[in-house]
Order: sequence, then C-alpha cells, then structure tokens
Amino acid sequence: MVSVEIYRVRWYEEARLGEVVESIFSSRKGLFSRGDRVLLKPNMLAPTRPEKAVTTHPLLVKAVAEKLLDLGAKPAVGDSPALSSAEKVGRVSGIRAVAEELGLELVELDSPVEVKGQSFFKRLEVSRKLLEFDRVVNLPKFKTHTQMVLTLAVKNMFGTVPGKLKAEWHVRASEYMDFARMLYSVYSVKPPVLNIMDGVVAMEGNGPQNGRPYPLGLVMASEDGLALDYVASKIVKAEDLVYLIKMAKEEGLLPEISVGGDLQDPPEAEGFALPSTVPLSPSLARRFLRRSLPRPKIIPEKCTACGICQEACPTGSILEVGKSPRINYETCISCFVCQEVCPFDSIEFTQGILRRIFRL
Repeated sequence: MVSVEIYRVRWYEEARLGEVVESIFSSRKGLFSRGDRVLLKPNMLAPTRPEKAVTTHPLLVKAVAEKLLDLGAKPAVGDSPALSSAEKVGRVSGIRAVAEELGLELVELDSPVEVKGQSFFKRLEVSRKLLEFDRVVNLPKFKTHTQMVLTLAVKNMFGTVPGKLKAEWHVRASEYMDFARMLYSVYSVKPPVLNIMDGVVAMEGNGPQNGRPYPLGLVMASEDGLALDYVASKIVKAEDLVYLIKMAKEEGLLPEISVGGDLQDPPEAEGFALPSTVPLSPSLARRFLRRSLPRPKIIPEKCTACGICQEACPTGSILEVGKSPRINYETCISCFVCQEVCPFDSIEFTQGILRRIFRL
C-alpha cells in the first residue's frame, strides 16, 4: 500500500509550508542519511515569475531544502530546461535566490550519458550529473499539458534529459501512449525517493506555459510518482484521460493507494479547465484520424517571429519564421511542443471536422 498525502495550503506562506514539509518528512524517517547529496528537481520549464504558475514556487523549494539541511544532507537544485538554462530560469523564477540564500548549488543537468532503462525503453540518455547524487527529491508543479493532459510528478523527471534531446523523443515516441512509456522509463532511471507537488496555485487550460493560474490550495506528497499522479488526476476528474495513467493501468503499474495528510479523500477541483486538445476518442481512432484532431495554429497578431517554436519543433515543421511563419501540417505530429515553449501565447489550436462533429 502506497501513501499519498494531501495538505491544505491556501497560499505560499513560509510558516505553513514549513509545517507541511515537516509532516511529510516525519512520516518518512530514514529516507535520508547525514551527508547524502540530494538533488531537488523542481519544474523549471521557462524563465517566468512565480505568479504565472509555470515553475515550482521558490518557497516550497526553500522549505524542502531547509529540512534536508536540518537532517545533515547536502541538497542542490537542478534542471535542464529545453530552450533556456537553469541559471536563467532560476533567476526569474526566484529559485536561484533561494539557492544563494541557503548556499545551494544550482545545477544545469547537461552532459548526457547513455544508460540502460529499467522498463519500456532500454536505452536512454540522461544527465550524467543526475547519477552523481545519492537521492532525488522531485518537486513538480501541478499543471495541465496540451500533449499529455497533465504534467505532474513522473513527467517532471523528463527534465533530467538534457536540453534539446527532449525534442528527439517527440519523434521517436510520437504516439502519446509510447511517449507516456518513455516518461516512465526516464523516471525509473533514478526514481525519486520522495515527490512533493506544488498545487497551491496550479495551472489550468492550455499549459504547461500558457495556461491560467488556478487556486487549488494543495501540497501533495508520495514516495511513488505514479500514485501521486493518479490521485492528482482524480482531483481534476482526468484519471481516464491522462495518457500516463492509462498506460500505468494497462501495464499493471499502479499500486494500491491510501490517502492521508489533512484529507482522507481527494477533493474535487470545481471548474478546473483541462486543455482544449484533450481527445475523447479511443487512442486507436486517434492514430487513424490524426488529421481531424487538434493542430497548432500561429496567431499572427501575437507572434513576434522570435524563432523559439522553430528551434523547438522536433520535426522541423515550422517554416519561414519571419513576417509570416507557417506550419507544415504534412510533417506536424501534433506534439504541441511549439505551444509549450512559446512565451507569447501565440499558438492556438484548430479543431478538425470530425472532432467538431463528434467531439473526438
């Protein structure tokens, strides 16, 4: 039986976050030893301010780091943003300021090394620096995701794949269930001993960067990332839609779960908006009806022709970035990486005729 703890945290107040982190650690004594090098892995997707709800809030990072320091561990903070750097994201998000205050190293998870996968994908590349740590504490943000529906604990460890290597996986695992298997494989390379999710202010809509902040008011924790993701997806009524959860059910990976903390049952997030790309059709139909499903579309009046989407596109489908960028739909695989990385919310989604008629 795996425990998932849910705590009510109305806002980012250091005292309350400290109480919650103390409760989480007190029920898991023995996870850390004095002198352990511990990687704190927050969501550091893009250089945005904390109030945008794109990155893990710095005060949660601080509360966890302080507890580890009290235990005699040696924490550091690290990530590998796809099109930025941990330094830049840390500076804008407030995470670097926390690292400097507590004397923590801010680690760029670069330097790829090939490793043997422990599950579906037998050969993977992750940051060599990840493997140098004794323990990992995963600090994901509760957010929507236009490709995978939600990005939670398991997907947050995709940040241990260095930089632009992430884009390659959108081609190698272009079917969403395969992408979910890849994410679980990466998570399994060095599984976190503890996952603590920032859901105080979550993100709804077309995340992971251009959604809207949603006052969920929760911090959640578990030693099992899949269990945590399952309970989180139930809170927003998406457990039958999230590809990672569907994959875990198919493969028999979900453990038995008990819920604790402040609540004995997962609450329901009223009015929480999932991405507009969420398909309601079976995955087999989706494979044959790709052209009728949502596609990215550039909004000219918002686009600044910065070239970020073109750089990130794993299939090179964004062309003529200048005054009139366009998308080659013959090669587009609807991975929505362009929307994920666009800092100006200048990519929307077109609905295919079959989706409009049948709500696929």
